[in-house]
Amino acid sequence: MKRLLKWAGYGLAGIVALLLVVIGGLYAASEVMIRWPVDRPKVQLVASHDSGAVRRGARVAKLNGCHDCHGQKLEGLLFHDEMPIIRAWGPNLSRVIAVQSDAQLDGAIRHGVAGDGRRLWMMPSSAFAHLSDQETSDLLAYLRTYRPTGEEQPRFQVGPVGRLGVLLGQFRSEADTIKINGPALKIADLGPEHAQGRELARACVECHGPSLEGNKMMKSPDLSIVASYDPEDFARLLHTGVAAGDRKVGLMTQIAPARFGGLSAQEVSALQGYLKARAARQIAMADVTSKGTQQP
Repeated sequence: MKRLLKWAGYGLAGIVALLLVVIGGLYAASEVMIRWPVDRPKVQLVASHDSGAVRRGARVAKLNGCHDCHGQKLEGLLFHDEMPIIRAWGPNLSRVIAVQSDAQLDGAIRHGVAGDGRRLWMMPSSAFAHLSDQETSDLLAYLRTYRPTGEEQPRFQVGPVGRLGVLLGQFRSEADTIKINGPALKIADLGPEHAQGRELARACVECHGPSLEGNKMMKSPDLSIVASYDPEDFARLLHTGVAAGDRKVGLMTQIAPARFGGLSAQEVSALQGYLKARAARQIAMADVTSKGTQQP
């Protein structure tokens, strides 16, 4: 009996050792994937220098939430804490700006590549890839008004669930996401009458997905839901973060006032007009598909 228990103990120890080796190997593989460098983008963009550049850049920063992740002074902050998936700090951008060129900053903003060649994982470059050269130049002009302050922020931490996502290709770096999705703006072009609304809708891509069809990870809905909003309710949601029925709606409630609170009534109307037209087109396409699949 003692011999049997002894060999059972050896067997259990062997299994534990094997599991530790496998776990260690998976951890190492995910770490390599996270840290693997990427080719630096060939960009030559420079910051705007005209008198209106900083004002225009401040609007770009506001609509796209730069301060949400990097702090009011760009000093950086912990903006996402969801272990065992990931814990992420926005870097101290005020210090990064002081030592990087405009082209390096553009590489991070629109291409998902840090100045030292690292691929970025939590910076929403895939959403910012659709910023025009002018918008990005203006944004750089605005960012360069900030002087270095605060301390360096920690490197982001990926938990076991997040690492599994990396290994399975469910959690991708921004550089890889841009490579897979391509640089083209995927939200529907509904004609010149909705051009302004479509332009404003780019700010929704980060949370609602490249086609505005929702993001399961962020628990954000397809924006066709906007078709059911009264104009007053939609304006209140954007300006205050409070949805119809006095409801708080997660992340939107937190970020809407800072990002969209400054939109004019005309801009709010243009955005809702675009989203309503998009919803109507979805319904029309669904009807055509349904009729096409009906049996005679």
